[in-house]
Amino acid sequence: MLRLALVSLLFLNNGASAQSSLIGFDGATLTLKSSGSADLAASYLITRQHGLQLDASLDPASGGLLASAGAHLYLIPDSDRRYGAFVQFSDLDNAPIWAIEAGIEGVWEREGTTFGLRAGGGLARPGALDYIFASASWEHSLSDAFSFAASATVAEFDEANISAIGAQAEVALSYQPRYTPLAVTVGYRADALTGFDTLTGLFVAASYTFAQKPAFAFPDPLAGLWSRGLVGN
Repeated sequence: MLRLALVSLLFLNNGASAQSSLIGFDGATLTLKSSGSADLAASYLITRQHGLQLDASLDPASGGLLASAGAHLYLIPDSDRRYGAFVQFSDLDNAPIWAIEAGIEGVWEREGTTFGLRAGGGLARPGALDYIFASASWEHSLSDAFSFAASATVAEFDEANISAIGAQAEVALSYQPRYTPLAVTVGYRADALTGFDTLTGLFVAASYTFAQKPAFAFPDPLAGLWSRGLVGN
Protein backbone atom coordinates (compact mmCIF):
# COMPACT_ATOMS: atom_id res chain seq x y z
CA MET A 1 0.00 0.00 0.00
CA LEU A 2 2.74 2.45 0.94
CA ARG A 3 4.72 1.51 -2.16
CA LEU A 4 1.72 2.22 -4.38
CA ALA A 5 1.14 5.56 -2.66
CA LEU A 6 4.78 6.60 -3.11
CA VAL A 7 4.77 5.62 -6.81
CA SER A 8 1.62 7.67 -7.30
CA LEU A 9 3.23 10.68 -5.62
CA LEU A 10 6.32 10.43 -7.80
CA PHE A 11 4.18 10.25 -10.94
CA LEU A 12 2.04 13.24 -10.00
CA ASN A 13 5.08 15.31 -9.08
CA ASN A 14 6.16 15.53 -12.72
CA GLY A 15 3.52 18.10 -13.56
CA ALA A 16 2.23 19.25 -10.21
CA SER A 17 4.60 22.19 -9.69
CA ALA A 18 3.38 24.01 -12.77
CA GLN A 19 -0.26 23.43 -11.87
CA SER A 20 -0.10 24.10 -8.12
CA SER A 21 -1.28 27.71 -8.50
CA LEU A 22 -4.28 26.70 -10.63
CA ILE A 23 -7.67 25.33 -9.62
CA GLY A 24 -7.42 21.58 -9.01
CA PHE A 25 -4.68 19.54 -7.40
CA ASP A 26 -2.50 21.72 -5.15
CA GLY A 27 -0.03 19.33 -3.48
CA ALA A 28 0.51 16.35 -1.19
CA THR A 29 2.88 14.99 1.45
CA LEU A 30 3.64 11.41 2.43
CA THR A 31 5.31 10.98 5.85
CA LEU A 32 6.79 7.83 7.38
CA LYS A 33 7.74 7.90 11.08
CA SER A 34 10.03 5.75 13.20
CA SER A 35 7.01 4.80 15.33
CA GLY A 36 5.69 2.81 12.36
CA SER A 37 3.00 5.29 11.34
CA ALA A 38 2.33 6.53 7.82
CA ASP A 39 0.47 9.76 6.97
CA LEU A 40 -0.74 11.00 3.60
CA ALA A 41 -2.29 14.44 3.04
CA ALA A 42 -3.43 15.95 -0.26
CA SER A 43 -4.92 19.35 -0.97
CA TYR A 44 -7.10 20.60 -3.82
CA LEU A 45 -8.20 24.09 -4.87
CA ILE A 46 -11.96 24.07 -5.50
CA THR A 47 -11.87 27.74 -6.48
CA ARG A 48 -9.18 30.39 -6.04
CA GLN A 49 -10.61 31.14 -2.57
CA HIS A 50 -11.73 27.66 -1.43
CA GLY A 51 -9.77 24.49 -0.79
CA LEU A 52 -10.19 20.89 0.34
CA GLN A 53 -7.56 18.80 2.13
CA LEU A 54 -7.92 15.03 2.55
CA ASP A 55 -5.95 13.02 5.13
CA ALA A 56 -5.30 9.31 5.67
CA SER A 57 -3.09 7.64 8.25
CA LEU A 58 -2.11 4.29 9.72
CA ASP A 59 -0.68 4.23 13.22
CA PRO A 60 0.23 1.38 15.62
CA ALA A 61 -1.85 1.71 18.78
CA SER A 62 -2.41 -0.35 21.90
CA GLY A 63 -4.71 -3.19 20.81
CA GLY A 64 -4.24 -2.97 17.05
CA LEU A 65 -3.67 -0.80 13.99
CA LEU A 66 -5.40 2.59 14.05
CA ALA A 67 -6.71 3.84 10.70
CA SER A 68 -7.87 7.44 10.32
CA ALA A 69 -9.41 9.49 7.50
CA GLY A 70 -10.17 13.19 7.59
CA ALA A 71 -11.15 16.24 5.56
CA HIS A 72 -10.56 19.98 5.88
CA LEU A 73 -12.74 22.48 4.01
CA TYR A 74 -11.17 25.94 4.11
CA LEU A 75 -11.21 29.50 2.80
CA ILE A 76 -8.22 31.33 1.30
CA PRO A 77 -8.97 35.05 1.82
CA ASP A 78 -5.31 35.88 1.11
CA SER A 79 -2.16 34.02 0.13
CA ASP A 80 -0.83 34.08 3.71
CA ARG A 81 -3.84 32.64 5.54
CA ARG A 82 -6.26 29.72 5.43
CA TYR A 83 -9.06 28.85 7.83
CA GLY A 84 -12.05 26.55 7.90
CA ALA A 85 -13.53 23.40 9.44
CA PHE A 86 -12.38 19.80 9.74
CA VAL A 87 -13.74 16.34 10.56
CA GLN A 88 -11.84 13.10 11.22
CA PHE A 89 -12.89 9.49 11.79
CA SER A 90 -10.65 6.83 13.37
CA ASP A 91 -11.19 3.08 13.70
CA LEU A 92 -9.15 0.49 15.59
CA ASP A 93 -8.43 -2.72 13.69
CA ASN A 94 -9.77 -6.01 15.12
CA ALA A 95 -11.94 -4.17 17.67
CA PRO A 96 -15.33 -2.37 17.52
CA ILE A 97 -13.73 0.87 18.70
CA TRP A 98 -14.03 4.16 16.81
CA ALA A 99 -13.80 7.91 17.37
CA ILE A 100 -14.89 11.01 15.50
CA GLU A 101 -13.95 14.65 16.02
CA ALA A 102 -14.73 17.96 14.32
CA GLY A 103 -13.91 21.61 14.79
CA ILE A 104 -12.46 24.80 13.33
CA GLU A 105 -8.88 25.70 12.44
CA GLY A 106 -6.68 28.34 10.88
CA VAL A 107 -3.15 28.80 9.53
CA TRP A 108 -1.27 32.08 9.09
CA GLU A 109 2.09 32.61 7.37
CA ARG A 110 4.40 35.61 7.64
CA GLU A 111 8.09 36.13 6.85
CA GLY A 112 9.14 32.49 7.11
CA THR A 113 6.96 31.73 10.13
CA THR A 114 3.74 29.72 10.20
CA PHE A 115 1.18 29.75 13.03
CA GLY A 116 -1.68 27.30 13.42
CA LEU A 117 -4.67 27.13 15.78
CA ARG A 118 -7.36 24.46 16.15
CA ALA A 119 -10.28 23.79 18.51
CA GLY A 120 -12.96 21.13 18.49
CA GLY A 121 -14.70 18.25 20.18
CA GLY A 122 -15.29 14.57 19.68
CA LEU A 123 -16.70 11.31 20.94
CA ALA A 124 -15.54 7.70 21.03
CA ARG A 125 -17.50 4.46 21.22
CA PRO A 126 -18.15 2.00 22.77
CA GLY A 127 -18.54 3.67 26.12
CA ALA A 128 -19.51 7.29 26.50
CA LEU A 129 -16.23 9.16 26.03
CA ASP A 130 -16.75 12.82 25.11
CA TYR A 131 -13.92 15.32 24.83
CA ILE A 132 -12.98 18.83 23.81
CA PHE A 133 -9.54 19.95 22.69
CA ALA A 134 -7.43 22.85 21.46
CA SER A 135 -4.03 22.94 19.81
CA ALA A 136 -1.46 25.43 18.59
CA SER A 137 1.55 25.07 16.30
CA TRP A 138 4.49 27.23 15.26
CA GLU A 139 7.10 26.67 12.56
CA HIS A 140 9.99 28.93 11.59
CA SER A 141 12.50 28.69 8.75
CA LEU A 142 16.04 28.89 10.13
CA SER A 143 17.66 28.84 6.69
CA ASP A 144 17.01 27.59 3.16
CA ALA A 145 17.34 24.02 4.41
CA PHE A 146 16.50 23.96 8.14
CA SER A 147 13.27 24.71 10.00
CA PHE A 148 12.18 24.40 13.62
CA ALA A 149 8.65 23.55 14.75
CA ALA A 150 6.78 23.27 18.04
CA SER A 151 3.20 22.24 18.79
CA ALA A 152 0.97 21.56 21.78
CA THR A 153 -2.47 20.00 22.29
CA VAL A 154 -4.66 20.04 25.41
CA ALA A 155 -7.79 17.89 25.74
CA GLU A 156 -10.36 17.29 28.46
CA PHE A 157 -11.93 13.82 28.59
CA ASP A 158 -15.19 12.98 30.36
CA GLU A 159 -16.51 9.44 30.82
CA ALA A 160 -17.70 7.20 33.65
CA ASN A 161 -14.39 5.30 33.65
CA ILE A 162 -12.07 8.25 33.03
CA SER A 163 -12.21 11.96 33.73
CA ALA A 164 -8.85 13.49 32.92
CA ILE A 165 -6.91 16.19 31.13
CA GLY A 166 -4.34 15.21 28.55
CA ALA A 167 -1.55 17.26 27.00
CA GLN A 168 0.92 16.56 24.22
CA ALA A 169 3.89 18.72 23.28
CA GLU A 170 6.34 18.26 20.43
CA VAL A 171 9.44 20.02 19.13
CA ALA A 172 11.19 19.09 15.89
CA LEU A 173 14.04 20.11 13.61
CA SER A 174 13.65 19.44 9.87
CA TYR A 175 16.21 19.36 7.10
CA GLN A 176 15.09 19.76 3.49
CA PRO A 177 17.70 20.75 0.91
CA ARG A 178 16.54 23.54 -1.36
CA TYR A 179 14.63 22.48 -4.48
CA THR A 180 14.23 18.89 -3.27
CA PRO A 181 10.96 17.21 -2.22
CA LEU A 182 12.54 15.05 0.50
CA ALA A 183 12.79 16.11 4.15
CA VAL A 184 14.11 14.46 7.31
CA THR A 185 12.80 15.42 10.75
CA VAL A 186 14.13 14.65 14.22
CA GLY A 187 11.97 15.51 17.18
CA TYR A 188 10.99 14.99 20.81
CA ARG A 189 7.46 14.31 22.05
CA ALA A 190 5.95 14.32 25.55
CA ASP A 191 2.49 12.92 26.34
CA ALA A 192 0.91 13.61 29.75
CA LEU A 193 -2.42 12.36 31.16
CA THR A 194 -3.66 13.00 34.69
CA GLY A 195 -3.40 9.85 36.77
CA PHE A 196 -0.82 8.22 34.48
CA ASP A 197 2.93 8.42 33.93
CA THR A 198 4.12 10.87 31.29
CA LEU A 199 5.31 9.21 28.08
CA THR A 200 8.30 10.77 26.32
CA GLY A 201 10.50 9.82 23.41
CA LEU A 202 12.49 10.82 20.35
CA PHE A 203 11.23 10.24 16.83
CA VAL A 204 12.55 10.40 13.28
CA ALA A 205 10.42 11.03 10.20
CA ALA A 206 10.99 11.11 6.45
CA SER A 207 8.60 12.94 4.15
CA TYR A 208 8.14 13.49 0.43
CA THR A 209 6.24 16.57 -0.75
CA PHE A 210 5.27 17.36 -4.31
CA ALA A 211 3.98 20.77 -5.35
CA GLN A 212 2.68 22.60 -2.26
CA LYS A 213 2.73 21.11 1.23
CA PRO A 214 -0.83 20.76 2.62
CA ALA A 215 -1.48 23.50 5.17
CA PHE A 216 -3.21 21.62 7.98
CA ALA A 217 -1.72 19.07 10.38
CA PHE A 218 -3.47 15.90 11.49
CA PRO A 219 -5.73 16.41 14.53
CA ASP A 220 -4.66 13.91 17.20
CA PRO A 221 -6.40 14.76 20.51
CA LEU A 222 -6.80 11.09 21.52
CA ALA A 223 -3.12 10.18 21.09
CA GLY A 224 -2.57 9.77 24.81
CA LEU A 225 -5.58 7.46 25.18
CA TRP A 226 -4.90 5.36 22.08
CA SER A 227 -1.30 4.71 23.17
CA ARG A 228 -2.47 3.61 26.63
CA GLY A 229 -5.34 1.44 25.36
CA LEU A 230 -7.98 3.56 27.15
CA VAL A 231 -10.38 4.22 24.26
CA GLY A 232 -13.46 2.01 24.40
CA ASN A 233 -12.55 0.47 27.76
